Amino acid sequence: MTTAERQVKTALVVGLGVSGQAVCELMVRRGIRVIATDLRPPQAFADGLERLRNLGCRLTLGRHDPRDFLAVDQIVVSPGVAGDLGPLVAAARQGIEVIGELEWAWRQVREPVVAISGTNGKTTTTTVVGELLKAAGIRAFVGGNIGTPLSRRLLDCAGGADGVVANGCEAVEVLVLEVSSFQLDTAPSFAPRVGVLLNITEDHLDRYQGFSGYIASKASLFSHQGPEDTAVINLDDPCCCRIMDGIRGRVLTFSRLRGDAHATCRAGRIEVRLPERAPFTLELGQCPLTGVHNEENLMAAVLCASAFGVDPDAIRRALPRLRPLAHRIEWVRQWRGIEFYDDSKGTNIGAVAKALTNFDRPIVLLVGGRDKGGSYQPLETLIRRRVKFIACFGEAGPRFFAAMAPWAQAAVYPELETAFQGAVAAAAAGDVVVLSPGCSSFDQYQSYAERGRHFQRLVAALQEPVQWVHDSAALPPKEAGNR
Repeated sequence: MTTAERQVKTALVVGLGVSGQAVCELMVRRGIRVIATDLRPPQAFADGLERLRNLGCRLTLGRHDPRDFLAVDQIVVSPGVAGDLGPLVAAARQGIEVIGELEWAWRQVREPVVAISGTNGKTTTTTVVGELLKAAGIRAFVGGNIGTPLSRRLLDCAGGADGVVANGCEAVEVLVLEVSSFQLDTAPSFAPRVGVLLNITEDHLDRYQGFSGYIASKASLFSHQGPEDTAVINLDDPCCCRIMDGIRGRVLTFSRLRGDAHATCRAGRIEVRLPERAPFTLELGQCPLTGVHNEENLMAAVLCASAFGVDPDAIRRALPRLRPLAHRIEWVRQWRGIEFYDDSKGTNIGAVAKALTNFDRPIVLLVGGRDKGGSYQPLETLIRRRVKFIACFGEAGPRFFAAMAPWAQAAVYPELETAFQGAVAAAAAGDVVVLSPGCSSFDQYQSYAERGRHFQRLVAALQEPVQWVHDSAALPPKEAGNR
């Protein structure tokens, strides 16, 4: 029996971020008694708590009370809450429904949903799909794991206690959502009209029990689709191909390497062949989004838009207006013939590989942060062929160095600033210096964006002449490695 068919009288919301607070308020409006809990202490919240208290929510902060988890009819968890949390497991054993914010909010909407997932490229593709739909006059909301959570949109559009609806809450025809594996883990009936799976490479292995668990999480994007729904799949990704046989809806494919896909990319153009329309071609030279990774993102977005009937002319009108997103192989500056790129959003090994394939010049690579598990081996060939020096930093720095020192000259640094100094000293005119950490930022930063902004400030501060010295004598013997 679904939640819509059940009478939920009391619910627990675990995690009081933007989406959690929105769910609390929406539940109260539906007459549900709400308990909310967060491990963060009260002083960690800038605002919102007093409003929730005034609405009658009972808050448990700084800890979880196991009794709260057993005293409710339903539990809604934030994406950051691990599924193996003891009280959650105990509640599930008692038959209490445990779902995520995405699932809860999706059950409240009637508009068709486009859900974009994958290890890398989600945000760019989600943004592009929204732009392509809007170019065709289709009103679309773009959010989810980026920007505004779906629950927050529902609250804004419901209006406040005074009935005033938030600015910008226009009626839409399509909901375009970036969806993470964490969200899919707690979305047991989520069925998007169009699901897009861009790629699957090792990531979040600090949360999943092996790579197979992560693959299964991504595959669940299509688990509840019906024959009338559409799946968009990357034919070049072996993990994506592996799950195609289990998809019940229509499958549209894209590929850079094969000619039998519905969307292919060659010689600077995307060619699209769909059963229900004439073939068409898009010139990539018109689009500011460059690089191999963006060719894949664009093909997926075009197929997705085509599934909603967007015509080729509307797509062509939109292409020149697309803009690269920050911290995603973002060009920062040229200095003394050296190009600097910020790929701080490259938080896994698959993202590092995509970054490295974008350059045909010698690369000085900065990697490090908080390790998320997984093997670095997929990078060996790329590093041996393309990378001249690796500056390893942060918590994962020693592990990166141990793995990569046999592949290229490398050194370990305690943090980004000293690693940047070493990278600049190792670079020469004609090289590129790329921050593509392959790790989360949480060892030393609040977010990948904060890390990227720090890198950009370091680049902006470069002046003539450079006095930094880079030689093996400046490092402990064990920290200087050579090819």
